Amino acid sequence: MIKRAWINLFFLSAVATVGPAYAEDAMACEIQHGNFKKRDYLCLLTANGRGQPIVFTSSFTGSHDDTAVSMTLTLDGLPVSCGTGSKTWLNGEDGDVSLECHLLLDGTAGTKRVLRATVNIYHAQFTGVKLTRAEP
Repeated sequence: MIKRAWINLFFLSAVATVGPAYAEDAMACEIQHGNFKKRDYLCLLTANGRGQPIVFTSSFTGSHDDTAVSMTLTLDGLPVSCGTGSKTWLNGEDGDVSLECHLLLDGTAGTKRVLRATVNIYHAQFTGVKLTRAEP
């Protein structure tokens, strides 16, 4: 009985993160590894040659006084320095919360880029990620 409940819970969490069901400006990321404490994502991107601002967002619910969540990103294996307006960690905030990393996807038009994100979760329910184009 307990095993069945865990299987159902795992299935529901996997279905919730299979792919983005967001606005048409959303870009796809796929989960590489995931559990209740950590999730790793891979996003295959193509540069447009003009420097494209993008935002990686991870969302949570049920956050409370002992919640701690964080995320780190790399682009082509190098650490991403998130820009103005970013929030890559939080501790002890209540309710529905999210983390954001604002970055610029640069490179010659057609250049393939690999964005990886690791989301760490402690005492919150993960609800999903999205990668979107931002206004310049």
